[in-house]
Amino acid sequence: MDFDKQESRSADRHEEAIEKGYTCIDCHKGIAHELPEGYDPGEDAPDGENAG
Repeated sequence: MDFDKQESRSADRHEEAIEKGYTCIDCHKGIAHELPEGYDPGEDAPDGENAG
């Protein structure tokens, strides 16, 4: 990822995610495929945070 080519908000969030050891899927699950009905991504987000 080239942070210089991203908007500052995105670059900041990506840098934070890398520092915390997140994977792309941790924050971007559900982008290519719909999540199951009733699924709460906050339940399995790293550090118990609501990713994304």
